[in-house]
Amino acid sequence: MRLVDLCPVEIPADPRLPAEVFIGPDALSALPDLVRRYLGERPFWLADPETWAASGLQGDPWLLESHPHADDATADRVTTASVGCTGIVAIGSGTINDLAKKPAAAHGVGFVIVGTASSMNGYASAIAAILSNGLKTTQPAAPARAIVLDTGILGAAPAALTRAGLGDLLSKPVSDTDWWLADQLEDSGYSTLPGAIVDHAVQAASDAAGGLMAGDAAAHTALGTALTLSGVAMVVAGSSSPASGGEHLLSHLWDMESLVKGEETRLHGAQVGVTSCITAAIYQRLLALDAPDFTEPRPWAEEDARIRAAHGALADVVVPQAKAKHDRAGERLKTLRARWPAIRAGLKARQLPTSADLRGILSACGAPSTLAELNADRADTARILNIARDIRDRVTVLDVAYAVGILPDHAAAILDEAGV
Repeated sequence: MRLVDLCPVEIPADPRLPAEVFIGPDALSALPDLVRRYLGERPFWLADPETWAASGLQGDPWLLESHPHADDATADRVTTASVGCTGIVAIGSGTINDLAKKPAAAHGVGFVIVGTASSMNGYASAIAAILSNGLKTTQPAAPARAIVLDTGILGAAPAALTRAGLGDLLSKPVSDTDWWLADQLEDSGYSTLPGAIVDHAVQAASDAAGGLMAGDAAAHTALGTALTLSGVAMVVAGSSSPASGGEHLLSHLWDMESLVKGEETRLHGAQVGVTSCITAAIYQRLLALDAPDFTEPRPWAEEDARIRAAHGALADVVVPQAKAKHDRAGERLKTLRARWPAIRAGLKARQLPTSADLRGILSACGAPSTLAELNADRADTARILNIARDIRDRVTVLDVAYAVGILPDHAAAILDEAGV
């Protein structure tokens, strides 16, 4: 199946996009031909014990440990193990997909991904989410030549993974608005095309959410299609901006702090579902602001001290990101002051979902929609909300919330208003 067959909007030709996508019952039957056509005589089969078992495939893959992390060290191990291969067959979801992209690029070979869960939107993206020196990064990478999402496998995946995929997907309205907002303030190059590519599929997946836990093939096809097109939207945009805004920074910082303390992380998409409700609540506050009480940026020396105190062991990797963004803070505030009425009108025209809207979709399939369901401490979440903007040189609603006086003083109230 051609990628363009998934979408009523014309997708620009781009060599970074997958050539073929198979989603539906019995999609796995396409794999032998895809391996033959794209991966040559010596394909390297990559999985972990759980994803290999979930696929039902036979053979002798190179297995990572259970529940691996997508970090520099693990990617280097896969790259070393796959030297001499003519292509890579990746069997898994988010972590395995990211870990296949780096060695495929290093060896100059293609890879095919067999998704074992609809848990994230990176199958078609041209980036790999890699933990590098403690910082959650998005690194350029070649996407799969072909994607195989068999709804029999997806429907049998652990429910938490499917729910995480829906949570990740539902960030799209707020993350795309963050990208629009950054363009209003810094002329960052917003385009409506990425949103047009994925909007219809997000709506279809949201409408079908109630069928996911019943293993309904059509519901899993809708979710798999939407997640695939979300990755396509990122390729078309040239960055992760259409699908990753302030809500993702909250999730990434949770992960970064857990890993530096040696603790297990929660599912990224499960976190993003809840954090999207939080940033949606911030947007509702922005819409209600007629005359904001704008806050001047503090001198960098004060910000540097704040960041080092707030981020502790992570400060050295956070500071360069925060410094780059802080250097432009004065100009952003000047633009925000001058253009606030137009920006506010533009936000209103986007008809953003409320936190309650998002929670309703999440609840339809039992996905986490509250901090309690994530087992996340409320006071600690308020702390994360106040410092997550530091970790990436990307303007999001979190930065604007600071500039108009919503944060840091009203973090707890924002959580209440989000209903989380």
